[in-house]
Amino acid sequence: MFLKRLLWFFIFLIMQVMIFNHVQVFGYGVPMICIYPILMFSLGTSRWEILLWSFTVGLLEDIFSNTPGMSAATLTLIGMLQPHLLRFFSQKDEDDKDFDLIPSVRSMGWNSFIRYIILSVLIQEIAFFTLEAFSFFNYIKYGINIISSFIMTVLILLAFESVRMGAKKGNVR
Repeated sequence: MFLKRLLWFFIFLIMQVMIFNHVQVFGYGVPMICIYPILMFSLGTSRWEILLWSFTVGLLEDIFSNTPGMSAATLTLIGMLQPHLLRFFSQKDEDDKDFDLIPSVRSMGWNSFIRYIILSVLIQEIAFFTLEAFSFFNYIKYGINIISSFIMTVLILLAFESVRMGAKKGNVR
């Protein structure tokens, strides 16, 4: 399980650094896909493990993207909030002792999964661009960066989930 998770984080980190850091619409916003593996931790995963993975991936993204500490801070924030957000959008009772929800469209349904992704990405984008700007001097650019990055990231993550769902069904050839 550790090696599989390490491989996925490595793949997403490479895609972020080599491809998605260079994708911008009119010079605004960058899709931040490294949040996806963090959002896919199950409810049964220990908090320290989620935080360790989140910080490590954020730190590596900072090193390769020249964003000093911003990715580490925002991904650690998402790692801290992930179990609470997942529990909030899950459709099962928290009283169930065997409840170990793995986030996916299949386990949560499209509606809950999309809301889970949207709120998580919105929190990450606001935190990232607030740390980057460190002031609200140019609030129009600040807002455009958040909105454009948010839209691109959500669309890409939903595309990843659609492919993942299709692969589990055996529809991807």
